[in-house]
Amino acid sequence: MSKKKFIVAALGLALTIGTAQSAFAATADASGASAKKTQHAEWKAQTAALKSELASLRAEQKTLTALIVQQHNANKAARTGLSAEAKAALKATLKSLAQQIKAERASIETVRTQKQALWMQVKAARQAGDTATGVADLEQIVTLKGQIIDAKQQIVTLQQSLQAALNGASA
Repeated sequence: MSKKKFIVAALGLALTIGTAQSAFAATADASGASAKKTQHAEWKAQTAALKSELASLRAEQKTLTALIVQQHNANKAARTGLSAEAKAALKATLKSLAQQIKAERASIETVRTQKQALWMQVKAARQAGDTATGVADLEQIVTLKGQIIDAKQQIVTLQQSLQAALNGASA
């Protein structure tokens, strides 16, 4: 009979230890989930203004992109309507403006590459729970987005100059 009591006691002790471990594990999971919720709330609070600013910048950029496409199509149509003599007379001016537009587009691509790298850093910071670094990177992204918009506005200005030159030559 003592062997049976010993086995029952050992099983009871094993079950108690197993239950205690799972209870500790549940407590650790609950506190970990609570910490993640706190980090998530902090992240949302600190990035809300930056995200809304990014959304407005995206809208402005879409408008500029549509304007650039529209002007490009108008310039293309005006260029095809020019006579050979008018094209020859405008060749240097058109080439200069085209090179400036290409340079602006190249600078936009460079800034986009930097911005994409920063987005990766923001994602890594968010996963690591490093809100300060993530917010700083988001601020840099907003700055870079502003630089892209400035470059696109410069392209619009250059295309307007191109259009004025084309219209002046066709008149």
